[in-house]
Amino acid sequence: MICTKVRHNIFMSNYKILFITLIFFVYSISNAQKEDTLLNKQNIITQDIPIPSTSFEDNSNISKASKALQEAANDSETKSKIILAQVYYQKSYNAFKANHLKNAKKNFHLFLDTLKSANIDPALYFFIFDNVDEILKHLNSIYSSTSTTSTSITKEYSIAMSAEDNSLVEKYISIYSSKPAKEKIKLAFERSGAYKDIILKTSREMNLPEELLYLPIVESLYNINTVSRAGAVGLWQIMAHRGRALGLQINYWIDERKDPEKSTKAACLYLKQLYLMLNDWHLTLAAYNRGEYGLIRDMRFSNASNISEMTTRNAIPKETQNYVPQFIAAATIAKDLESYGFADLNYHQSLKYDVYYTDKVIDLTIVAKCANTTLEEIKKLNPALQAWCTPLGYPNFALKIPYGSRDIFLENISKISDLNPSPGFVKHKIIKGEYLEKIAYKYKTTPKEIYKDNPNLSKQKYLRPGQTLIIRPGRKYFK
Repeated sequence: MICTKVRHNIFMSNYKILFITLIFFVYSISNAQKEDTLLNKQNIITQDIPIPSTSFEDNSNISKASKALQEAANDSETKSKIILAQVYYQKSYNAFKANHLKNAKKNFHLFLDTLKSANIDPALYFFIFDNVDEILKHLNSIYSSTSTTSTSITKEYSIAMSAEDNSLVEKYISIYSSKPAKEKIKLAFERSGAYKDIILKTSREMNLPEELLYLPIVESLYNINTVSRAGAVGLWQIMAHRGRALGLQINYWIDERKDPEKSTKAACLYLKQLYLMLNDWHLTLAAYNRGEYGLIRDMRFSNASNISEMTTRNAIPKETQNYVPQFIAAATIAKDLESYGFADLNYHQSLKYDVYYTDKVIDLTIVAKCANTTLEEIKKLNPALQAWCTPLGYPNFALKIPYGSRDIFLENISKISDLNPSPGFVKHKIIKGEYLEKIAYKYKTTPKEIYKDNPNLSKQKYLRPGQTLIIRPGRKYFK
């Protein structure tokens, strides 16, 4: 009897591992949706930003996965099935603990059938499958499987800290730890303090190597405002077309490649897809630099299976040849900073802020005033903003304000009637046939007032077509 109970315990615990893994991701989305409902009521929280609804420009697996992630939280039908499946599972587990094995089996099968009918988007599978390999190992060990067939879907993520040509790694370690590059690398390590928690949290959620924390050192020196010659932007140096495919908004109002959280999620999603495609972290990193299609063309052209072979056969750009050694050098130094002369680093503080959700266009000067801070601080907290205000046509935009300022901010902003006031002047481009009195009449002001704001006019005999005037309209102009 004791032996039977032990077998049942093993059987149920391992099934528990398997199916909890299968529902873990979608269950977390369910919780996120509940939190969003609560947040919408409060309109303000600390350090949590929802993923906005966006359009996708291609049919790649990356886009499908990203789109599925965004849509899952709003899939009430699937979510309700998952919640019901949890109820059946809990009933089965409770019955088993009470030694009611027949009832446990019945509810366990109801749990499986309900989960099967949940219609989970297959684009989410590569998240769900991350831990299946480990679960299969447990099941095989229980049933004493002698099969040697590999059923691995994913391998344990780890990046080898050596390259085919370690002389390049040593070269870059020497460059990075010597002047003049040393000061730039030191500053990059110090800046990383602001983003370390964000990157580690995201990499762990996606089951990616934590060494990716050092990739922005190679990409941007952890400077969020870095723009490459090719137009790549932000910590992760994401190109515009790639960013949009990963669900980032990039337009006149906003560039989410500069948003630390959203750009990190996008970069990690891309890196994960590259690894699942190439099954090798050095090739994955090279593809991140080169682009997956470019790297695959290089490999096919040269019949090469690694970076060293492509380099020997002159089939890969110099920048990509050096990319992995540069990353390994940065990671090697990071793991033993003092040995390489990087002592007493003054790390930037981890990002900390409150978030105010809004659908309205709000002048950032108004935001700063309501939060009792400066415009510079608001811009620093919201580096993705391109304009003078929060973005137009962006539902539920997460506006970051200084940590601890939410109460005074809510109190102050509730008193503001005009959230995006006129700056008090307009620009008027002169066209042929216009004269000063006519322009003054149009804007309900006087020629004298126009002269005050445009002192160079007194030096001109006539107005010139194409010339721009600064005009402060009269009150009647706005009625």
